[in-house]
Amino acid sequence: MITAGDLVKPAIWLSLFLVGFGVCTSAFGASYPNRPITLVVPFPPGGPASVVANIVAPEFGERLEQKVVIDNRSGADGIVGSEFVAKAPPDGYTLLLATSAHVIHPATYNSLPFDTEKAFAPVALLVASQYLLVVNPSLPIDSVEDLIAYGKDHPGGLTHASGGLGGPTQMAFALFRLTAGIKVEPIAYDGGAAALLAVANGEAQVMMAPILAAVPMVKDGRLRGLAVTGRHPDPAVPELPTISETLPGFSALSWYGILAPAGTPSAVITRLNTELDRIVHEPQIQKRFSDIGGEAIGGPPSTFASLIHDEIARWRQVAKEAGIHIE
Repeated sequence: MITAGDLVKPAIWLSLFLVGFGVCTSAFGASYPNRPITLVVPFPPGGPASVVANIVAPEFGERLEQKVVIDNRSGADGIVGSEFVAKAPPDGYTLLLATSAHVIHPATYNSLPFDTEKAFAPVALLVASQYLLVVNPSLPIDSVEDLIAYGKDHPGGLTHASGGLGGPTQMAFALFRLTAGIKVEPIAYDGGAAALLAVANGEAQVMMAPILAAVPMVKDGRLRGLAVTGRHPDPAVPELPTISETLPGFSALSWYGILAPAGTPSAVITRLNTELDRIVHEPQIQKRFSDIGGEAIGGPPSTFASLIHDEIARWRQVAKEAGIHIE
């Protein structure tokens, strides 16, 4: 016969276990970090992701009082490095410098070695930057309106360059042409620099380009800038309007943020987010981001999680309508 006492004993043990677990978790958070942290950049050294990591990592290490080691693990457009972090112990010592390509992969790949949302714990959104819509100067196009009119008058007569099949620059332009209702043939190049040169040389006519790389070529006349892709003008090219002034609601941004493996203790996530949010709002860090065409963002993990969720859904729709698939 089961008595009330028999029911109480397991409840007591469960309570003691939960209290002990809470103490252990709290202690873990209080002692974190006690050894170096690895920040995985899933792209080769020298690219925009590495630039962001190099800006943030030294200050991050000082605040955490531990060295933050940048580990470039490139391959498969960032998937190799991301998989490494997804499978790492969820202890806060292996982090991922994720880019906007992270939310495009579920749209362009039939399968991935991880669940883009469930395999990671959002930590902090660091910085975002706009794209710059550029054309070859030989075209009789000086504005977004001109480009749309030209595209409608010459269906299939334009080609747009991108830095890779299914990458952010191709997807951003796909969103533009779908919104504008024009047909433009894509040409994928091996990287953004090669794509920009192709437009400057007339091999392709138009591109949605990373603003940092495009501005110098606009300034020296090799490219003509038409507009930026955010909701407000960009300080790098303040004279140019936004695409949304012609196509209301249009927005396409490149962003960089920090993810941890799913299951990382909430106390660790909170500590990391607090320090990163402070870092990105320091004047000298904001200035360095501005110098590369970026705008410091910050905010809580929940904001970053919402962005990831919404962006995955958006780019899936774009890829479906544009017929963009890698496998």
